Amino acid sequence: MKHEVRSHGFTALGPLHEAFARLTGWAAVATCILLGAFSAVAFAPFHFSAVLVISFTGLVWMLDGARGHRKWGKAVFLRCWAFGVGFFLISMHWTAAPFLVEPEKHAIFLWMPLVLLPGGMAIIWGVFGAMAGAFWSASPSRIFVFAFFFALAEYVRGHLFGGFPWNLPGTSWVPGGALSQGASLGGVYWMTLVTVFLMSAPAALVDTREARGLMLRIAPSFAAVILLALGWSWGSQRIATPSAMTDQTIVLMDSGVPQDEKWDIGPDPILIEYLRLLSNQEGESGDIVIWPEGALPTTLLQDANALDAVGAYLGPRKLIAGTTRYEITGDNTRDYYNSLTVIDDTAIRSGPVALYDKHRLVPFGELPAARIIPFGGALSGILPGAIQRMARDGFHPGPGPAVIYADDIPPFVAMICYEGLYPSIPRNANLGARADWLVLISNDAWFGGGMGPAQHYAQNRYRAIETGLPLARVASRGASAVVDGYGREVFRAAPVTDAPSGWNTDFGRGKLPAPAPVTLYQTRLGLLLFWLTLSLFVGLAFLTWRR
Repeated sequence: MKHEVRSHGFTALGPLHEAFARLTGWAAVATCILLGAFSAVAFAPFHFSAVLVISFTGLVWMLDGARGHRKWGKAVFLRCWAFGVGFFLISMHWTAAPFLVEPEKHAIFLWMPLVLLPGGMAIIWGVFGAMAGAFWSASPSRIFVFAFFFALAEYVRGHLFGGFPWNLPGTSWVPGGALSQGASLGGVYWMTLVTVFLMSAPAALVDTREARGLMLRIAPSFAAVILLALGWSWGSQRIATPSAMTDQTIVLMDSGVPQDEKWDIGPDPILIEYLRLLSNQEGESGDIVIWPEGALPTTLLQDANALDAVGAYLGPRKLIAGTTRYEITGDNTRDYYNSLTVIDDTAIRSGPVALYDKHRLVPFGELPAARIIPFGGALSGILPGAIQRMARDGFHPGPGPAVIYADDIPPFVAMICYEGLYPSIPRNANLGARADWLVLISNDAWFGGGMGPAQHYAQNRYRAIETGLPLARVASRGASAVVDGYGREVFRAAPVTDAPSGWNTDFGRGKLPAPAPVTLYQTRLGLLLFWLTLSLFVGLAFLTWRR
């Protein structure tokens, strides 16, 4: 028997509200999955942010119907969970790509990224959705309740067990555009709270109350339009002029070797390609050359032949490169680290100029050392081989965020791949002396050739907006580019025409932008803005609440 719903408010939307609210059982679950899946196109590479209006409005209307059920808690949980399953499955389907590098070995584990990952993360949305249901009402209050609990769910998702803050709704705006500049005020979690409110506000135009209240029904949408107008106007003014450029030249290099070839061919052909780029492409004394995460399938700092060759070709330049490295411990075992190193032409004799060890390890991708977690060695055996091949016994995390100081290089905040998702890393690193720029190296070859690399690049650009610092990014088979402190792309590495067959070798050379002024997010008030706005929503929910 279908749940009876009578809709009131804007006549044209009444039938749609009733159609969503009356759904029950598997029809409701399937519809929520489709709504969640549809919302994935709001993110890179599409950035059709407006589709979230349809997805979030539809979900709110379905919660209207669920809240009227006798077992409303279960109904609300299932609908929010199903919405999350659809969203995470479609927006992060690329997480299956590493398991297809060697499908004969790892295809049997595809259920992990395609079932376990979306189903597990969606539980967070289901739990917080059920909590929202406890405070639900037919009035516009439910929009503030929905935004409050959804934003809290995303905050928890970004922090629980280390967090996985991929594709937060606040990053759906085109980075570097006018509306994305709001991240400089309160960061992406604040942007997520505001975005969810903006996109769900139209749901208040229709509800099940018979009492008149047209102005109250319009109020959330009216507030959303005002906020959008103010945000666009302020953001447009903020990015009205181009950034000033420094005299520092940045060189971006990526061999672009396919991930499925990288470990079969060994380090020599890849090293030769990088040496060719160092010798054949434009370069001058004082250039800072950047290579991606794990540029060579070898421990560069412990490989004397590779280090000697790099130093010889590097000349009077500095190199920032990603590499796995190890330290010998007292019991003659090796502790492995995923590292970023700064070297010059004396590295073979003097060692690295500076070193940074990744401290946010990728869950189930960079397993901690076996003596840190039990069964680490056994787990690494079922993972795609190259992920753990350099450290079969697991990785050790580094000490934490830091500003890297090296001779003749402007001080920078280092981030490696997964770390670029976390607003706290560059922010915390800059709490003392402010860096001049951000450096992010990554191996996006693991993400496949679809949505994954584009999503990663877009989210990394938000770190520049939040801090006001330019970002130099080099990603293997991903976007290698320099963006300014407003998230705008300044230049991008271009394909090298004479690269080996099947390789996506990239090269780019240009000036580093000057930092933008210190953002509000970098201050104490910026960090509080998320919590202050949540408190405001609690007050607005109370003022508009009706039984």
